[in-house]
Amino acid sequence: MKISKLFTSTTLLTSIVLLASTFITPALAAGHTHNSWRAPGDLDSWASIFILIASLMVAAFVNGRESRTRIIGTWLAALGCFGVVAWFGVYAIDTLDNPREHVLPVDAAKPILLQAQMLIAFVVGLALLVVARWQARRTDRLDIPTHNTPDNYGKVSRILHWTIAILIILLVPMGIFATMIPEGTSFRGYYYVTHKSLGFSVLILVFARLAWNIWGSRRPALATELKLWERRLAHTMHILLYVLMIGLPISGFMMSDFGGASSYFFFWDITPFFEKSIPTRDILGLMHKVVLPYLLYIFLGTHILGALKHQFIDKHENALRRMVS
Repeated sequence: MKISKLFTSTTLLTSIVLLASTFITPALAAGHTHNSWRAPGDLDSWASIFILIASLMVAAFVNGRESRTRIIGTWLAALGCFGVVAWFGVYAIDTLDNPREHVLPVDAAKPILLQAQMLIAFVVGLALLVVARWQARRTDRLDIPTHNTPDNYGKVSRILHWTIAILIILLVPMGIFATMIPEGTSFRGYYYVTHKSLGFSVLILVFARLAWNIWGSRRPALATELKLWERRLAHTMHILLYVLMIGLPISGFMMSDFGGASSYFFFWDITPFFEKSIPTRDILGLMHKVVLPYLLYIFLGTHILGALKHQFIDKHENALRRMVS
């Protein structure tokens, strides 16, 4: 099992980040002083890098050539789901004896929404364990090309797709929980540093995937088995998901910026570019915390249900294999 080669290829981006943080940070952050939002020793930034590397590894392993590699990837994905449940569903909520007062009417739904996401994560984790058991019966090798083919996505597209998906699945409950932490709580800032660092990472990865689709390798055509209205709906859904994946991190950054708060990208503090404007911050906050997330729930849910429908109801055997091994 060529795990070493696979590990090298999947951690290239994060290695660059690590090297940059080691050698370039002093030059870029001259005069920077540690602020109270960061964890001691920048543990929040190191945690962000660990999450990014782990997401890349899982995305690569589930699309690995060897059956054993894919099983490891599925097990890691299941453990990640159970980790999210344990952290946000069991530990994190219980640490808030007095959650932050509601700023918006929809804030009252956050605990229920968070618990619902934990339930989904738990069910998905169990399903992945079943998949891993099924994978253990297979010994076939899969030669997935680097570039896309007319019918299937290549390895680069698959790794980018699943890395982005894993990060978004983690960022959503993290963002909800961070807004529930009362002002002045010691660890509140640590969540924001991690949330913003990974949010910027998602934005970079989304642009990388767009660039790959445009200049690197053209996307496969939609399945010919789909009806005309299904193809149009799928195409529209892809566009809307890209808009949301770009709009969410940008609106979050702009919200912080107009609120006079710094943003964070791992070890770098990004001071506000614009003059502080509370009305503008509130509008962007409504977009980032309410409008765009709920649209993401709807469109992402539709995307997932559509893929499952094509695979198991319409019996399109290649529906899921286009993007996952």
